[in-house]
Amino acid sequence: MNRAQTVIDFGVGAGVFIIAVGIVFAFVPTLFEPFATAAGSSPVVADRTANHLTGSLLAADPATPSMLSAACTAAFFGANESLGDAADCGFNAADPTGDILGVDREVNVTVRNLSASPTTGPPVSRTVDGVDYTLTRGASNPASEVTVASRAVMIEGDQYRLVVKVW
Repeated sequence: MNRAQTVIDFGVGAGVFIIAVGIVFAFVPTLFEPFATAAGSSPVVADRTANHLTGSLLAADPATPSMLSAACTAAFFGANESLGDAADCGFNAADPTGDILGVDREVNVTVRNLSASPTTGPPVSRTVDGVDYTLTRGASNPASEVTVASRAVMIEGDQYRLVVKVW
C-alpha cells in the first residue's frame, strides 16, 4: 500500500529540524569563545612570543627548540650583556623587552621550576661568571586581564618552565 506524507510525518520532520537549528545556535558561539578576549589580552601574542623565545631567540640550535643557550639566556635576563654578543644571539640585551620580542604590549618573561606554579611560582636564580641573576624580565605588575603562555625548556641539562605574560 502506497501512502503519501502524512501530517504526523511532516510534524516530526519539522520538529527535528527546529531542534537541530536550536542546538547549532546554542553551541556555535562557544566555538569562538577562545578568541573573544578582553582588550588588553591576546592569547595569540603570548603563544607566539613563547614560541619565538624557545624556538629561535634563546634556543641553542633552532633544530632543537626548547633547549636554551645558557649565554643567550643570561644575556636576555640581564646577567651579562656581553655574553649575548659573544654567542651571537641576535638581539641587543639593552633594548626594552617589547622591542626585542616585537610586541607592542606589556610583557613579562619568567623562568620557573617545573614543580612551581606557572603564574605565581618564584623565578629561578642562576649564576654566570660568578654573578647571580634572576630569570625574569619585563614589567612585573600585570593588569587584571593577562594572558599566559608557557613552555617546558632545558638550560644546561636542567628542566624549567618559561612563562610569558602579556597584557
